[in-house]
Amino acid sequence: MVAKPAGHEPIARNYPYNCWWVAAFADEVGRVPLGRWLLDTPVVLYRTQGGEVVALEDRCPHRQAPLSIGKLQGDAIECGYHGFQFGRDGRCVRVPTMASPPPISIETFPVREIGPLVWVYLGDSACLDAVPPPPTMAWMSDPSFAMRQSKTEIAANYLLLKENVLDLTHFGYVHAGSFGITNVVGKLTVTRTDDTVGYEEIFDPAPLPDGLSHAFGIAPGTPWSRSTKGAFLSPAAQYGSASFADPKTPETPNASHQFAHFTTPIDHEHMHYFYVFGRDYAREPAAMDHFAAMVEKGFKEDEFVLEQVQALISRRPRRGSTGERSVKADAAGVEARRIIERWMQRETIPA
Repeated sequence: MVAKPAGHEPIARNYPYNCWWVAAFADEVGRVPLGRWLLDTPVVLYRTQGGEVVALEDRCPHRQAPLSIGKLQGDAIECGYHGFQFGRDGRCVRVPTMASPPPISIETFPVREIGPLVWVYLGDSACLDAVPPPPTMAWMSDPSFAMRQSKTEIAANYLLLKENVLDLTHFGYVHAGSFGITNVVGKLTVTRTDDTVGYEEIFDPAPLPDGLSHAFGIAPGTPWSRSTKGAFLSPAAQYGSASFADPKTPETPNASHQFAHFTTPIDHEHMHYFYVFGRDYAREPAAMDHFAAMVEKGFKEDEFVLEQVQALISRRPRRGSTGERSVKADAAGVEARRIIERWMQRETIPA
């Protein structure tokens, strides 16, 4: 028997099951079944006639056709292959060739609809009550913010993006052509709890990118104060913000951006990335369109880099890496890894 080369062992899962994950934006789920792979699990989402969200295993137990290629019959979903129907509780309610349905069923998953998001729980049902609820962010329901949302699929492990938004020193390199931030090193403070880690970075006054200075109504090249904050809230969610102030009154921010990042693994090398962003200035639709285009361009730059990193990690070349090396700016990201490890360790501890 030929031994496998070193470095070609199966990749271990690095995401917990016992966690609430974002499955979709609320406006994506309707009366047409939505199929989505989440945590290596096929899931179908739809709304009942009363508007409630249902999440079921997207696999008919008859011949394993995806239920998402079928259609709804009332509150039941009908397989598009042989017409088997399943109720919202997962039980088979109709087989066209039988007078009464057999005792077969599919798995159901708990869901919560909170604001613009639909969350799903794919873990051990016996542990659900002990699992932290989906994190919320007050600004997402604050009418003083104009908001936009979007999603994309990225061919990279979800943790790569979580680390990306916890270390913003990449802005001066990855985003030189989009966000245009020039001062990328400030005074960094990292705070930790058992299940969260956050950072705050305060920068010396510096000129803002033209797009921001125009939105603030200040002359290009005018130095302004800037600070950023971010936090790992759960394996599924992170928060980030940037505040701007006149250097004469740095303690009183004039404006802010807010970002919510939701990463849900598809499998070990792919993720769904849902994001919501808002700002409390220049909220007119045209101004927000311009801002949204800048954000999308910047996030595409992140996507490109992360997919290149993942491709290199996945290839496992003959000459292997000597390992990662972390520095001070990685403090929040390294702590996030430790938190996720603790989440996963709790899954192996008997009740």
